Amino acid sequence: MNRDNVKIGIYAPDLSAYGGGEKYICKIAEILAEKNDVEFIVFEKPNVEELESRLNVDLQGVNIRKFELNYFVQVLHLHKHVKAFLLKKITKQYDIFINQDINTVIPANSSKNFYICQIPPTNIKRSIFERVMARTFLDQNLKTYDKIVVYSTFVKKWIEKYFDNKIEILNPPVDIEKFHPGPKENKIVSVGRFFTGAHSKKQLDMIKIFKELYDNNKSVKNWEYHLAGGVGDISGNKEYLRLCQEESKGYPIHFHVNTSLENLIDLYSRSKIFWHATGFNEDENKNPEIMEHFGITTGEAMSAGCVPVVINKGGQPEIVRDGVDGFVWNDSRELKEITLKIITDEYLLKEKSYAAIMRIKEFGMDNFVNNTKKLFNFKE
Repeated sequence: MNRDNVKIGIYAPDLSAYGGGEKYICKIAEILAEKNDVEFIVFEKPNVEELESRLNVDLQGVNIRKFELNYFVQVLHLHKHVKAFLLKKITKQYDIFINQDINTVIPANSSKNFYICQIPPTNIKRSIFERVMARTFLDQNLKTYDKIVVYSTFVKKWIEKYFDNKIEILNPPVDIEKFHPGPKENKIVSVGRFFTGAHSKKQLDMIKIFKELYDNNKSVKNWEYHLAGGVGDISGNKEYLRLCQEESKGYPIHFHVNTSLENLIDLYSRSKIFWHATGFNEDENKNPEIMEHFGITTGEAMSAGCVPVVINKGGQPEIVRDGVDGFVWNDSRELKEITLKIITDEYLLKEKSYAAIMRIKEFGMDNFVNNTKKLFNFKE
C-alpha cells in the first residue's frame, strides 16, 4: 500500500486492562498513525494518558471513536449483539479494519481486514454443541479476514488446528531502550496483572514456592520477592490480590500494585532474577488459551539484565533458550533448584544476565516497527 492517509479502524475492547495485549495493539496504532488516519473504535472511552504512561506508547496521533449503548440495550443484556451489529456496519468505512476482540469475530467489510488472535477462539468453548456452533460461525466470519495475526509460533500452531486463513506471526515489541540493568540487589521479580480464571499469572502459587525456598535454604534468607502488576475494579481480582498479600505476611515479599512505568523500570533494573509461571499446573494440550501467548514482561526483564526463570509452556520457550540466555522449568521442584543454582553461583548469574540482554535485542522495537509496516503493506 503506497499511499498515505489510509483510513484505519481498530477495535480493541480491553484497553483499560493495561496488559501486554493492550501494549501490542497500541504500538500498532502508534506506528500506523505516523502517516495515516487511525482511530480506536470503543464503547467505553479509555484513559489515553494512563495508557501512554503505563504502556510507554504515544497515542497523540490516534483518534478515539466512541459509540454509546442506550439504557434498554444494557438492561436487556443485548450489548454483545448490538456491538457486533454496529461493528459489522462501520467496517465498510475503513480502508483497513483490525479486530483484536477474541470474543467477537464479526464479519469484516473493509478493503483489507486483519484479525489479531491471541488464542484459538473455539478452544474457549466447552460443550460439543458450543464447539460445533463456534466452529461453524467463526469459520464463516474469519473468511472475511485477509490475515490472522498471532503473537508467536505457539499460537500459530494452535490456530492452524482450527482455521485455514493465512496466518502471520508478529512478535510483540520489547522496549529494550527503556530497560537497563542498574546496581543489582538480591531480588526476584514477577510482573503481571492480579486476576483469577483463565490466563492467571499464578502469583499465589509463586508466593508459596518462594516461601518454601526461604524456609529451607539459608542462601535465600537475604533475598526478597517482588510482585508488580495491575488490578482492576472486579471484586474477584481484588480478592485474589488480598489472598496473595495475606499469604505473604511474615516474609520479605513486596507488592507494587498499579505501579508506574518509572517504578517498574527501577524494579527491573535492581532485580537479579525474573520468575514467570503462567500455565503452572495446567494442561497445555487441553487449555492452550490459558498459557502465556508470548511474554512481553519476560523480555522487559531480560533487557534489564534479570536472569529469566520461566515456565516451559506457551510462548516462553521461544524467548528464553534453556541454559543459553535463561532457564525454563516444568514443575516447582525445577523452579526451586534452578533458582538456588543461580543464587549460589555469582558467575552463572552474571553470565546469563549478559546473555539475556543480548538475546532480547532480537525482539526490540526497531524490528517490531519494520515488521508491522511490512505486515500491513506500508513502505518504509
